[in-house]
Amino acid sequence: MKTITRLAGTALGCLLLASPALAVDLLSKTFAQYTQQSSDKVAHYGATGSGNTLSITDAPAFLVVTDYGPAGMYGSTLSMTASSAAPITNLGPQFEQNGWNGTMTFTNGINQLSVAFANAIFSYDGSGGSASLISTDPSHMISYSSDLMSLPLFNFRNFSLAFTGITPPFNVAGNGFGSAFSANTAGSFAGSAVPEPEVWATLLMGFGAIGLVARRRSASAAVAC
Repeated sequence: MKTITRLAGTALGCLLLASPALAVDLLSKTFAQYTQQSSDKVAHYGATGSGNTLSITDAPAFLVVTDYGPAGMYGSTLSMTASSAAPITNLGPQFEQNGWNGTMTFTNGINQLSVAFANAIFSYDGSGGSASLISTDPSHMISYSSDLMSLPLFNFRNFSLAFTGITPPFNVAGNGFGSAFSANTAGSFAGSAVPEPEVWATLLMGFGAIGLVARRRSASAAVAC
């Protein structure tokens, strides 16, 4: 079994060397980040009778582009609307709220980045002083669009948003939903491009070679690059 595992690793390494694009496509890559420009608490978590909302309205922000477009820091206006009808789950040191659906936009005369998401997860630390909104669910893909970046077709996408300086501290109300607060925010967006057909073909050929060598069960066999 150790021999097979070693051979599989060697074969995959050969594939990555033979096709640099594959190494990129198999890994999620951050292409943009943001932070707010001021120290104002621009993110607002609201409480309703049937759930919670999250809003940011025309907040000055910096959008930092690192890939798929001209790299640099761009002045931007950030807006966000999101909601969840799921109750808070107590996970011990953390609280979690599922089912967040919403949109984010970064604009400055053009659509710098627009994000539409579903089924994101809001997590709060035990002290109630910070929280995060994370989307990594492959069954609920994020929709990205941009006039600033030339975004490829993604097959896996995610984002991670941080909320700090929560005031007042987060707590769970009697109806099972979260209490209202305001916070500072920052975050990042990532994805990996869909591999080209020839890359998939190379990958399948490599796995086929692994299977052939495994069947021979030769401890001295080696996969040649």
